[in-house]
Amino acid sequence: MSELVPKIADISTLKGISMLLALPMLCVAYTFQTGLEINVDGSIWLGLEADDGEKFKVFKIFMIFILKSLWISFFAGIFYTAITFVHFYFEFPFLYIVSVILIAIALLGIFGTDKIPEIKNIDKFWYYSLIVWGVFLQTLREKLDNIT
Repeated sequence: MSELVPKIADISTLKGISMLLALPMLCVAYTFQTGLEINVDGSIWLGLEADDGEKFKVFKIFMIFILKSLWISFFAGIFYTAITFVHFYFEFPFLYIVSVILIAIALLGIFGTDKIPEIKNIDKFWYYSLIVWGVFLQTLREKLDNIT
């Protein structure tokens, strides 16, 4: 029975890991979902070509990943700032609710593809990222509550 109850140290470790992995997992999920190309309005600006040499392909892969990571990190920063602002200036458990919703969406995506086939087009890594973000927001909420 004691094996089923998580240890306090395990929970603390998960919170620390979530703070470390939240943004990188978002970058990887976005890259998985959108592919290894950068396009604007259907026009490919940067992508892998069949006649690219092996070293040039690797360079392009990392360049595309870095550019996509910067792009999604910008929006993650706006999201992070907005939810922190709402948490500080409103007496409403916004971070807690967003955290619970993210984890619920993740569970729906991981376990619900048989019941809701429309969500099969979403890369599974998004759902794992949402779990990490949910734990991250819970950790952030605890830290912000200790500040105020």
